[in-house]
Amino acid sequence: MIRVRGQQDDTAALIDNHIRVWSTIPAFAPLAEILLRDRAILIGRLSREFTGEGPEHRSGSDALRAFLVAYALERTCSGIDAGHFVLFKEEETVQVILEDSFGVEPGADWDTIVVPHQERAIRVLVKCLFGKRLKPERARDVSAFMQLFSRNGHTGKSDQDRVMRYKSMVWLVYLAIALIAVEKGATIRGLDFFSGKFRELLDRAIAGGLINEDSRKPGFEGGKWEDTLFGWLQGEDRKPFLLKLKRQFNLENRLEHANRRLLAEHRKCVFEQVMALFG
Repeated sequence: MIRVRGQQDDTAALIDNHIRVWSTIPAFAPLAEILLRDRAILIGRLSREFTGEGPEHRSGSDALRAFLVAYALERTCSGIDAGHFVLFKEEETVQVILEDSFGVEPGADWDTIVVPHQERAIRVLVKCLFGKRLKPERARDVSAFMQLFSRNGHTGKSDQDRVMRYKSMVWLVYLAIALIAVEKGATIRGLDFFSGKFRELLDRAIAGGLINEDSRKPGFEGGKWEDTLFGWLQGEDRKPFLLKLKRQFNLENRLEHANRRLLAEHRKCVFEQVMALFG
C-alpha cells in the first residue's frame, strides 16, 4: 500500500510539473488545462505504468512525458476540416477533390465538406508525430501543431515549413485510409504490401491509369479505386497538384528535403496505425 501511494505521488509530481510549466507558455496553456482537468484520471492510470527506480524509471519518465503530450493534444484538437488539406495555395483544386471524395453537407449559406474519421485521424497524426520522447527543440513542433489543429484557434505567426509537413501528413493519413477501405486484405498482407500498393496507386493516378477515361470500360483492378480519394486525384487538371503532393511525401527519404521529418519511420507509423485502427 505504501509503495502504491509512493508511485502515485511520483506520478502526480510529474503531472503537476507539466501543468505548471505548460501554463506559463501561451501555446501550451490549453494542454495544461487538459492535464489539470483529467489529473485524477491520469494519476490512477499512469502511476503503476510509468514509475519505479533506476534506468527504468528514467525511461518511464520520458515515456510519460510523451504520453502526456499526446493525451492532451488529442483532446484539445478541434478536428480536421477542408483547410487542413490545402497545399501550394491550391484551394479550389483541393475543394473540388474533397467534394467529390467526401461529399458535402448542405447549409443555409454554403455547403460544408464532411471530412470523415476525424477523431481517429487526429490520433494517428499525434501518435506518429509525438509518440516518442519529446526533445526540448521539438516544443516548436507542438506549438505549430496546436496553431493548426487546436479548437482555440490560430495565434501568432505560423511556421510554414511545419504547417506544410502537417498538412502533407493529413493527406498521407487519408490516402492510407482510402487504401485500406478498399483493399480489405492489406492488414493481413502486411506493411510491405501496404507501402507498395500506396506507391502504385499514386503513380497510376499520376499516369492517368487508375480511372479509364472510356466510361464504358472499368478502370484499374475492375474500377474499384474510381470513387476513392486516389481516383479523384486523377485528371490532367489535378496532375500538377498530385505531383507536388507526392514530392511532399518524400518517398525517396531525401534528408535535404523540406519534409525531412516525413521519412520512412513516419510513413511506417502512419501505415501501421491506419492498419490497426481501420483494418
